[in-house]
Amino acid sequence: MRSTPNRPQAISTPGTHGVECHALTKRFGDVTAVDSLSFAAPMGMVTGFVGANGAGKTTTMRMLLGLAEPTSGSALIGGHRLRDVTQPRRLVGPVLDSPGAHPGQSGRAHLRVQAAAAGIPDSRVDHVLDLVNLTYAANRRSGAYSLGMRQRLSIATAMLGDPEVILFDEPTKGLDPPGIIWLRDFMRDLADEGRCVFVSSHNLGELEAIADRVVMIDRGRLVADATLDDLLTQGASAVMVSTPHAERLAAALTLRGGHVEDVGPEDLRVSRLDSLAIGEIALEERIALRALTDERTDLEVVYQHLTKAQPRGGQS
Repeated sequence: MRSTPNRPQAISTPGTHGVECHALTKRFGDVTAVDSLSFAAPMGMVTGFVGANGAGKTTTMRMLLGLAEPTSGSALIGGHRLRDVTQPRRLVGPVLDSPGAHPGQSGRAHLRVQAAAAGIPDSRVDHVLDLVNLTYAANRRSGAYSLGMRQRLSIATAMLGDPEVILFDEPTKGLDPPGIIWLRDFMRDLADEGRCVFVSSHNLGELEAIADRVVMIDRGRLVADATLDDLLTQGASAVMVSTPHAERLAAALTLRGGHVEDVGPEDLRVSRLDSLAIGEIALEERIALRALTDERTDLEVVYQHLTKAQPRGGQS
């Protein structure tokens, strides 16, 4: 297990979610960056936070961390406004773009300074260095760290207080494949320990590999808040059907509004009708089916459909 054997008693209110927004709104003059946004990210799960540049993700994260004041509504972590929590590092660990370490300072020295400032025992420093597999480089200047090592130092800094909620902002940006795999496993372990892992990212493929739930926003408004499986099922664009009577079934489905493509001698790809309707039509026509399977789509397609977004053409 990754957690500390003597973890401090939880300070979040029993039964609360790790992250909650209630009618959260933020205006900058005439511009509404976040518009009556409500969602919840449960404990014990990885929740992906999805939106294009300018969608309001960063503003929402800043309000959650108490770095920006809502115009109205609330942004809560563990049922609390972060500014009302006396030991915020025990509640939340933010993993942002940079650990904020001075380039001439070693990783260990940086962590010791951060621990002392937060009233955290110095013994946590060696623990979190080991947690992120950075002990071997702890005494090197952080300015000489690779991008992956700097990311691990950011995570170590966030984990100093053994927090219940961990916020990741674009965590895989610039990482190589081994680094991405390590980070994916690390986030999964944190959630399996019962923590709330909240991940803001443009990398929908990576989120699809790790997220339990997905919150999508567009132009400051909520687009979707659902489990990943539900989103992908809702986004299924077609149904694959296998039958020895493909021609007869295709004719029957077409008469009832289906769009049918032949993909093999006994295989059809059907859109505009769901699997339940196809099964009922086959039963009415006394046509035996060998297989009936929803064609699962990916998160990128679901996102574009729900937000009416255009392909982003290489945007990170």
